[in-house]
Amino acid sequence: MKKITGIIMILICSGFLSSCRSYYIPPNWYDETLAYYEEGFASGWKNEKKDMFISDELKDENIEFGYLLKDLDGDGADELLIGIIDDKDVTRFTDILIWHRDIGAFRIMSAGEGYYLYLCDSDLIREDSWYGSETKTQYMRYDSKDNSFLIVNEEGKPQKFELTAFKRGTR
Repeated sequence: MKKITGIIMILICSGFLSSCRSYYIPPNWYDETLAYYEEGFASGWKNEKKDMFISDELKDENIEFGYLLKDLDGDGADELLIGIIDDKDVTRFTDILIWHRDIGAFRIMSAGEGYYLYLCDSDLIREDSWYGSETKTQYMRYDSKDNSFLIVNEEGKPQKFELTAFKRGTR
């Protein structure tokens, strides 16, 4: 009976620990991804991976890009946002990368070439997309537990952010 009780306790504890571990986000999870982007901008995207399409806009040497690390959902871990550095009154983002608990670093949203993502007050993401002459706008909130951006019935005001610039053409 003691053995059975001991085994049951071990199974319960290991199940509890494994469920805790599934929400673990490594500190600085974005280092390897940032290195990929830095090398890409520096080399003219000679390092482009087949499984991570890089838009022509990101390859355009006349556009300056940078990144922002920001905790979008209050879980204590930063998400990685890639955006355009310009003199517009709001920051336009082209890529949002997260730590996906099942597969690791993951680009969950990609934009550009005519539509962009905006980080709003209250950490909402605004996505604009165009269908001919019609603009569609939706607002989303990130949820790391579900690895998803949920469409919400809230609106926010896009903000301007200081991005850390990538250097182009240095390699």
